[in-house]
Amino acid sequence: MTFTPGDPMTRPLHHRAFIDPENNEVWPTLTHNEPITLVNNRGWRLAGRVETLSSDRQCLWIQLDSGMGRQLIHHQDGFVLENDQQSN
Repeated sequence: MTFTPGDPMTRPLHHRAFIDPENNEVWPTLTHNEPITLVNNRGWRLAGRVETLSSDRQCLWIQLDSGMGRQLIHHQDGFVLENDQQSN
């Protein structure tokens, strides 16, 4: 099987939000229940509180505001921290 750039089976590389030399591209250290707002390049916003961050910091669960449930976000899903929340 050969993959071409337009093949839907390939995962596009998104802009790099966080880069750590030890584990490449990951979320910064975030604490449980920390307020967070994520935004992607289409303008979709996810606002809520950090529920869980994986030990390798590649995935996080966000408990969304207004009772909208929770969402699992991978660091390559195209979301970045909004504004100046990008401290590591």
